[in-house]
Amino acid sequence: MPRARRSNLSRLSRNTIRCRNTKNQSTARQQEVAREEQREARRQTEGVALRNRRAQQTDLRRPSRNAPSVDLDRAAIQYCCSIDYSTHPLVQIGPMEAVCGHCGALKFAGESPGLCCLGGKVKLSLLPPAPDLLNSLLRGETPESRHFLSNIQRYNTCFQMTSFGADIIVERGFNPTFKIQGQIHHRIGSLQPLEDAGHKFLQIYFMKNMEEQLDRRQTINKTMNREILQDLQQLLHEHHALVRLFQTALDRMPSDDYKVVIRADKRPAGSHERQFNAPTIDEVAIVIVGENVKTRDIVLTCRDTGQLQRICETHRSYDALQYPLMFWQGDDGYHFNIKMVNGEETIKKVSSMNYYAYRLMIRHNTDNYLLRFRRLFQQYCVDMYVKIETERLNFIRLNQAKLRSEEYIHLRDAISTEGDVNNVGRLTILPATYIGSPRLMHEYAQDAMTYVRHYGRPDLFITFTCNPKWIEIVQLLLPGQTSSDRHDITARVFKQKILSLMNCIVKYRVFGATRCWMYSIEWQKRGLPHAHILIWLIEKIRPDQIDDIICAEIPDPETDPDLHDVVTTNMIHGTCGAINPQSPCMVDGKCSKRYPRNLTVETITGNDGYPLYRRRSPNDNGRNIITRVKGNDFVVDNAWIVPYSPLLSKTFKTHCNVEYCKSVKSIKYICKYVTKGSDMAVFGVKTPNANNEITNYQIGRYVSCNEAIWRIFSCSIHERHPAVVHLENGQRVYFNASNVAQRAETPPATTLTSFFSICQSDLFAQTLLYSDMPKYYTWNVSSKRFQRRKQGDAVPDHPDVRSTDVLGRIYTVHPKNDECFYLRLLLKEVYDGLMKAIDDGNGGLFFLDAPGGTGKTFLMSLILATVRARSEIAVAVASSGIAATLLEGCRTAHSTLKLPLNLQVTEEPTCNIAKQSAMAKVLIASKIIIWDECTMAHKRALEVLNRTMKDLRNDTRCFGGAMILLSGDFRQTLPVIPRSTVADEINACLKSSTLWRFVKKLSN
Repeated sequence: MPRARRSNLSRLSRNTIRCRNTKNQSTARQQEVAREEQREARRQTEGVALRNRRAQQTDLRRPSRNAPSVDLDRAAIQYCCSIDYSTHPLVQIGPMEAVCGHCGALKFAGESPGLCCLGGKVKLSLLPPAPDLLNSLLRGETPESRHFLSNIQRYNTCFQMTSFGADIIVERGFNPTFKIQGQIHHRIGSLQPLEDAGHKFLQIYFMKNMEEQLDRRQTINKTMNREILQDLQQLLHEHHALVRLFQTALDRMPSDDYKVVIRADKRPAGSHERQFNAPTIDEVAIVIVGENVKTRDIVLTCRDTGQLQRICETHRSYDALQYPLMFWQGDDGYHFNIKMVNGEETIKKVSSMNYYAYRLMIRHNTDNYLLRFRRLFQQYCVDMYVKIETERLNFIRLNQAKLRSEEYIHLRDAISTEGDVNNVGRLTILPATYIGSPRLMHEYAQDAMTYVRHYGRPDLFITFTCNPKWIEIVQLLLPGQTSSDRHDITARVFKQKILSLMNCIVKYRVFGATRCWMYSIEWQKRGLPHAHILIWLIEKIRPDQIDDIICAEIPDPETDPDLHDVVTTNMIHGTCGAINPQSPCMVDGKCSKRYPRNLTVETITGNDGYPLYRRRSPNDNGRNIITRVKGNDFVVDNAWIVPYSPLLSKTFKTHCNVEYCKSVKSIKYICKYVTKGSDMAVFGVKTPNANNEITNYQIGRYVSCNEAIWRIFSCSIHERHPAVVHLENGQRVYFNASNVAQRAETPPATTLTSFFSICQSDLFAQTLLYSDMPKYYTWNVSSKRFQRRKQGDAVPDHPDVRSTDVLGRIYTVHPKNDECFYLRLLLKEVYDGLMKAIDDGNGGLFFLDAPGGTGKTFLMSLILATVRARSEIAVAVASSGIAATLLEGCRTAHSTLKLPLNLQVTEEPTCNIAKQSAMAKVLIASKIIIWDECTMAHKRALEVLNRTMKDLRNDTRCFGGAMILLSGDFRQTLPVIPRSTVADEINACLKSSTLWRFVKKLSN
C-alpha cells in the first residue's frame, strides 16, 4: 500500500524555498524591479478582466435591445413557448454600470441614488491600498493563496486582539454562508498574562521575540502555513497602529497598578481629518487603578486579572481589533463623531448603517479589497449588522425604559384610587416600528387578513428564490470567487429581480389586472433570500384556467428546450425519501412537503387546500428524466415537479413556485406563513426580567450574511399595496411617573376619539364605519384630527368627498391580553347565541350577568340595532331613568309596560295594557324584550309581565313564548323595600321568584 502523502501546509514548499532563496540573493534594486514587473503583470491581467467584463455587459444588453416587442398583458395565461421572455427589455435589470457622481459607486439602474452615500451626504476616506503581500494572498492564484483563502477565518483568529463571542450556526451538510444566533460580543483581556500562563489574543504581540510569537500562533491551529504566518506577523508589527500603540503604552506604564485607556471618540486637539484615522499614542491615557473612565472607553490592565472587558460596539477600534487582516493599518471604524457633509460639514451624524453601506460598495476604478476576504467577509458583515441592530435596540431600551402604556380607563381608575403608577401598564420594549419585530410581523399578518375581508381569498401564492447562477451575479464575481463569497452581489441582484417580478405581475399584468398584493423576504437556512408573494386579481382565476397558468409537469425538450432546462434544474423537489433519507425535508422518515405527489390525468380542485395539479404518468404521455443521486441513477417523473408558471420560470430562470389559492380554509395559514418573518430559536427564559422583549428578540433570532447585507443596504423586507391604515380600538395613553396625573385628566386625542368628534359635525362621516375612515379621510398627526382627502375619485352624490383604495384595520386584541381577548370571545358567543334564539322564534328567558364595564350595554345595543335593522320590533326598558338613557329607544319599565305602582295591592296584578291597544300589538309582535338593570326591580314586576304576556299572546308558555333578555348585576343595588330587613330584600330579588327556574344564565 503506498505511503500517504504528507501535507505541506505548515511546511515550506519547494517553490516557496526557491522564491525565498532568489529574494535573499537579490539586491534591493533587483527586488524593486521584480515587484514592479509583478504590478505591471497584475495591471495587464486586470485590464483584460475589465475588458471581458465590459464585453459581458454588452452581451447582456444586446438581447434586450434586439428583442421583439411582446405584449405581456395576460401573457402567463396565453404562454407561447416560441418567445424568449427573459430578454424582454421590461424585465431585464441590466448591468451594474451606473456610476454615482458623488462617491463613484457602481449601481444598477433601478437602485436608489442614496444607496451608497445618501446622495453625497456621506463622505468617507477610502481604504488604503492592500500591500503586495495581502494582495497576492487574496487573489487565489497560487497554492499558498488558495490555502490562505480557504482558511482565512483561522488566520484572522491567529492575529485578532479580541475574542469573538457568538453562537455560530453550522447546518448539516454544505454551509455556504456564515450564520449566528443571538448577540455578538468582543472581549479583550490584559496586556500581559499571569506568571506561567499562556499568552492569548493581544498578549501574543508582546512575547519576547518573533519566533516565540510564531510558535504560539501555530499552536492555535497546526494546519497554518508558517511562512504565511511569519509574513503576516511582520506586516502587522510594521504597519498596524494599534500594535505599536499598545507596545508603547506598555513600555510607558510605571507599574502594574496603572491602566491603559483608549478613548472611544477622542482625536488629538488641533489635528485635521487625515486620509486615514488611526489611534496615536496621544489618544491613549495611562491612569491609576480606581480612577473613573467612560463606559465606552477600552481599559487595559498590565497583568491578567481574570476579567475580560467587553468592547463597546461604537468604539472606533472595534473593527480593527477583531479583524486585523482586513484593517492592517489599524484604521478607525465607525464612531459617533463622523458627520455628514452637504457642501460642508453639518451637525448631522452618519449612522452606522450608512457607514457600512458606504464601505461595502463596488466602486469605479477602485479595488475594495474587503470584498476579497470570502468567509471572513461574511463574518464581518454579520458582525457589523449586529452592531447596527444593537445600537438601535439600545436606543429603544434607554429611551423607553420608564415609559408605561395603558388603556385610559385603567389609568384613570388607578389615579382615582391613589394606586401606584409603577404597578400600572407594561414596559413598551420592542414596538412595531422596529423592522422585523414580532409585533410588526403580527400586524402584517392582520393586514393580509384585511385584504381577505375586503377582496376575498388571494388568487396566487408565489415563492420566488434567488438563483446564485444568474448571469448578473456571475459577471460581477472576481476571479476564483463563487456566489457564496459575495453576498453583497446576490442581495443587490435579488432586490432588482424581485422588483422586476412585481412589475411583471402588477404593472405589466401577466396574470391580468391586480387588485392588491403583498410580499415578505425571508432567508433560507443556506443563506439565500426568497420572497413569499400573495396576489389578488380583479378577475378571479376560473378552475378551467389553472392548467393554462400553473404546470406541474416536465416540459417538452423539443418544443421548449429553455423551459425544460429551467424546470429540470430548479423545479425538481429533493430528491428525498428512501433514496436520500438525509434530505432536509425528511421528518420522521417522511417528506414534510408530501413528495412524491400522486399522478393524475386532470387537475382536481375538490379538496380543501391546494388543488391536485395535473401530473401525467409516462403511460399517459407524461415525461421523465434520469438524474444522479448519491452516485446512482434515479428516474424523476412528474410526481417530483414543484408547480410553476411557465412564463415566470422561463423569464427569471430560477425556482419560482406558483400555487393557486382555492380554499378559504387555507387562507389564514397562508397569510400567517407569508408574514411569519425569518427563523427564530425557541428558548426558555428564567430571569427576573423575563418580559424584556428586546433581549428575547436578540437572543432568539438568527442572522445570516445575506440578511445582514440586505439590512445594511436598507432593503425592505415587506411590501404591500394598497396601504392599510391601523386604527386604534381604544384610547392608549403613554405616561411616566411625572405626567401620570395630567394624562389621566386630559388624555391625548386618538383616531378613535377623533372619529367620535368628526361624526358630530360631518354628515358624510356619520354614514361610515370606523374602519372605512382612511378611504375618505387622512389623519393629521399634528392636529390629531381627520381631514377629507384632496385627491382621489369623487364619491357619487358627494362631489366634495374623495375616495382612494386605502384600507383601514382596527388593531386586533392579542390572546396574551387575557381580559380583553376572552371578553371579546365571550361577548361574541353570547351575541351569537341570543341572535340564534331570536331567529328560532321559540322564546325564552335569558339573564345576562356580568360586572359593570364588561360590555353588557354594548351587547344589548348591538342586538337592538341588528333586530331593528331588519325592520323588526325590539323593545328596551330599564328599571331607572338614568339606565334608560344608555340604550337607544329605551324607557323605564313602569312607563312602557304600565306596571302597577303598588305591586302588593292584589295577589296577581297585571300590566295596565288593553288587549286591543297599540302597546299590546307592539308587545305581541316584538322579537325581543330587553330589561336592563332588572336586578333593581321587585320580583313581582317580572311576574306581572309574565301574566300579561301570556294573556296578550294567548299562550300558556313562560311569557307567552316571547323572548325576554334580562341584564344586571346582583353585586350592585338590590330592590329597595322601605323599613325592611335583609331577609325582606333577598325575598324581593328576582332569584326568589318562581320564574327564576326558567332563566338561562349568560355570563361573560
